[in-house]
Amino acid sequence: MKFKLSFLPDEREDAAAVLAALLRLHPAARVKESDAHPPYRHIYLTTPKTGKRGCF
Repeated sequence: MKFKLSFLPDEREDAAAVLAALLRLHPAARVKESDAHPPYRHIYLTTPKTGKRGCF
């Protein structure tokens, strides 16, 4: 599963709160931050695969 969080610099505290909540749900997730597209900042969160893929 992948999450992408886009925010402006003045929304940094809100983004940190959202990231903390997601990390509580998915503690093994990888986090990458980027500021390649000013003025927006991005946080990418990727969870590890959990096993077999199949029908729901």
